[in-house]
Amino acid sequence: MINWALIPVKSFDVGKSRLRKVFSLQELILLNISLFQSTFLKVEDSGQFDHILVVSRDKSALAWAEANRGECLLEEGNETLNSALTQGLAWIGSHGAGSVLILPTDLPLLTVSDLCTLETYHPKDPGMLIVPDHAQLGTNALLLTRPDLLTPQFGANSFQLHCKQAEQLHLHQIIYLNRHLQQDIDTPEDLLIIQKSYLLNSPIAS
Repeated sequence: MINWALIPVKSFDVGKSRLRKVFSLQELILLNISLFQSTFLKVEDSGQFDHILVVSRDKSALAWAEANRGECLLEEGNETLNSALTQGLAWIGSHGAGSVLILPTDLPLLTVSDLCTLETYHPKDPGMLIVPDHAQLGTNALLLTRPDLLTPQFGANSFQLHCKQAEQLHLHQIIYLNRHLQQDIDTPEDLLIIQKSYLLNSPIAS
């Protein structure tokens, strides 16, 4: 079991701004809501986590998470991913600590099976398991055996930055490649890849 899933959620009218070439603002809001709720429910359905913590300044996201037995933390300060994660990890550290999976909501191909498989690669303590994005530049999931092991460095080249930090701290490192977890949705090009994947895996295609 993993003690915590930490899910950061941007305000629904802010997230996925690079997709505004494809979607209207209202469509983006609905997409962000769908991605968040789908991720949360897959984490819950996996049965691999003792707690799910949602960190957001979007009160509707927190209210939904609380109604679905999640734990909630209202994000403060500047709205950045690393700030939200730092607040979340500190909160977990003061509420029992334990292992933490940082899981963004923009992984539409994620399955319950992926989460169950991920748990089987749980690193030794002190350790880190990292899933890069499909270009192996960013970080799409990060499992830490303790919440205070690393300083979150999500963003450009975060895969290398997290691995370098883990090496400097002499942590056990596992790099886990999983095509579902590695495919995020940030750009119109990502959207096309995901749409093709759904078509290839649909009952009609098979």
